[in-house]
Amino acid sequence: MNKKVLLTSVAVLNTLAAVAAPTVASAATDTTSVPESSEQVNNSDQNNNDTDVISGSDVQKADTTVAHTATVQSESSTKAIVQATSSGVTSSQQQQFLSEAVPMAQQAASKYNLYTSVMLAQAILESGWGASTLATQGHNLFGIKGDYNGAYVSMPTSEWSSSQGWYTIYANFRKYPSYYESFLDNGDKLRNGVSWNSSYYSGTWKENTSSYKDATAWLQGRYATAPNYASSLNSLISTYNLTQYDGNAETNSGSDNNSDTVHVNATPYARLQDSNGKEVKNRALATNTDWYFNKTKTASDGTVWYHVATNEWVSASDISVK
Repeated sequence: MNKKVLLTSVAVLNTLAAVAAPTVASAATDTTSVPESSEQVNNSDQNNNDTDVISGSDVQKADTTVAHTATVQSESSTKAIVQATSSGVTSSQQQQFLSEAVPMAQQAASKYNLYTSVMLAQAILESGWGASTLATQGHNLFGIKGDYNGAYVSMPTSEWSSSQGWYTIYANFRKYPSYYESFLDNGDKLRNGVSWNSSYYSGTWKENTSSYKDATAWLQGRYATAPNYASSLNSLISTYNLTQYDGNAETNSGSDNNSDTVHVNATPYARLQDSNGKEVKNRALATNTDWYFNKTKTASDGTVWYHVATNEWVSASDISVK
């Protein structure tokens, strides 16, 4: 495949009336060779059960392999969620939990290309900052049921039925040797889905989202039935500035042959940023063009960026992954 350079397309530029419009990269110019990450794609080559249905306009089959804290089931105010989650937990305990959990969450999130901030918020919400009985007895931060290498903890949990409402049963929950295995297990679940749908949680993957809020919205109705689950996670992320742990860590796309591509949806073009987060003034990607990428990164504000050329990144909000 010929290499395509990020150079001016005269045809495209002539359609841009703005004086400050950047040079728009399109498929018009084929000159010198550039790194593979900046190649443009040549388009010619390339039975819901009653107990697990959420009522509402967007009916989903819920993941019944996880159970959730009563706080998120009953509270409607996001402020109340934060207060209830932190009830009885001191600031020192919160910091101690984060100091232990953050590096583990970052490793798991990096492995599965997920948001560290979302995983931490889930862990805080489900385990009460690691203070729940399930967390202390089984290092289980996410309420995942079953066993881990044969180890489990049996505990009461609330289930939902449209005919009965909330009711309590005893269930086995996975018992992990440390928080790390719990984070990895949750990451594996979000990346690989459930037995009946491997892409069930695909809306939480960085490559399919523009920010952590897209991921939390996807979890609601799938990971948890509570109608305030997404807002609860968002409130925790905002209150405790959890996006700082997403950082600017770069993640390889996992492709060795540059088959991963993005399609530019922004009109009339998509702006670019350099590796330091500064806007590239003189170039952009033309709408309705496809580009290879070889890395993704999450900025401190939770936005996701794709590496499409040497020292040039495009925002996930301006593209879709093919």
